[in-house]
Amino acid sequence: MSATPRARWLYVFISAFLGTAIEQYDFLLYGTASALVFNKIFFPNLDPLAGTIAALGTYAAGYFARGAGALICGHFGDRIGRKTLLLTTLLVMGVASTLVGCLPTYAAIGIWAPVLLTTLRVLQGFAIGGEQSGAIVLGVESAPANKRGLYGSWSNSGSYGGALLSTGALLLTSLLPEHEFLSWGWRVPFLFSAVLVVIGLMGRARLPETREFKQLQATDSVARFPLRDLLRDKRREVVIVFMARLGEITWSVFVLLFSVAYVTVQLKLPRPVVLVAIMAGAAMAVFTVPLFAALSDRIGRKPLYLFGLMVCAVYVWPYFSLLNTRDPVLITLAIVVALGVVHPLMYGPQGGFFADMFDVRVRFSGVSIGAIGAVVGGGINPVICSSLLAHRAGDPSGVALYITISTLIAACFVAFAPRASASRQAAPAAMPASTDTAAAAAVSQANQV
Repeated sequence: MSATPRARWLYVFISAFLGTAIEQYDFLLYGTASALVFNKIFFPNLDPLAGTIAALGTYAAGYFARGAGALICGHFGDRIGRKTLLLTTLLVMGVASTLVGCLPTYAAIGIWAPVLLTTLRVLQGFAIGGEQSGAIVLGVESAPANKRGLYGSWSNSGSYGGALLSTGALLLTSLLPEHEFLSWGWRVPFLFSAVLVVIGLMGRARLPETREFKQLQATDSVARFPLRDLLRDKRREVVIVFMARLGEITWSVFVLLFSVAYVTVQLKLPRPVVLVAIMAGAAMAVFTVPLFAALSDRIGRKPLYLFGLMVCAVYVWPYFSLLNTRDPVLITLAIVVALGVVHPLMYGPQGGFFADMFDVRVRFSGVSIGAIGAVVGGGINPVICSSLLAHRAGDPSGVALYITISTLIAACFVAFAPRASASRQAAPAAMPASTDTAAAAAVSQANQV
């Protein structure tokens, strides 16, 4: 092996965790700013609630681009390798986010301001669509046989690291006087993306390609049209991944984005109340995501995922009750439980759960299907929730019912997932670097069964 096992483990961990943390920092920074800033400086002619809906609509545009980016990056990730795609997505995300920080406002250039904002958001969505899928595949394919859930969770744990960074950055800048925060303070976290991207690119440049994919290349077994093969041979798994991701991300986006708008616009509480709560929940989730992933290696990923969806369906009702107290302590408790416990029940085992449904030839494309579920569950969720709230004159019961129904529907589909994966690829990860051509051929043949 060209590197010691510990060094290889470290490279994979840094790439999956840190790389995803940087991209999620950029992606979620935009989402949080949509609820706090963009409704005022890019849509100033609308009333506060309508402006929030319009700003979150540009956020939704990124989720639609996320689906397209996932499919395209999944294709090339299965064709040319995981590492190349991960470097590309990180670069695109960093450039787009830095340019958001340079955009003139509506007052300066009129309608072109929201147009350019939406364009950059589309580029962000394209990049994140390939990033997380690739990082999950990288982790799972680099894992020992009994730790595929844990290794596959590092990317998702990094997502919460990015949420922590983005919320913290906006929290610090929001301490500025209102006029300074709206004029230049909100830009600083976006401009800081340039620094983070340089760090991330330096780390990923040293990342080795996964052994399983290199074995496919060595035996000339790389799929020519991965998406075609995926839809032909794995239709059931594709639907399950789509719906499982829809249910999970409906919950996380509801807590991370809608709650910000609800607490600050509807309940009229100061921004730091909800931002501090989100930071506390995200900090906890950085650790509980791999914790639940490790648990899934012992008890199975499907039952843990199902349990998480069922908890979401129930917890949304006391969640709103706690928010409506307007008590900062109870609001913090509600959000910390939602982000630090409930969501990791799904997000922890998700990487291994999705990746083990597909063989190496179509794994990147298969896991990427989850991003299409993210389009539905995450892209339109803030708009739907905001519209339901407006329709019921601020009564959140319609929003709670929507979350309950969404997560229960997702649970019904997850229930049909195989308990044990049909394509667990433990052998390649355990092989020594000196694996000969015959052994590699045998692995490739097994992957195609």
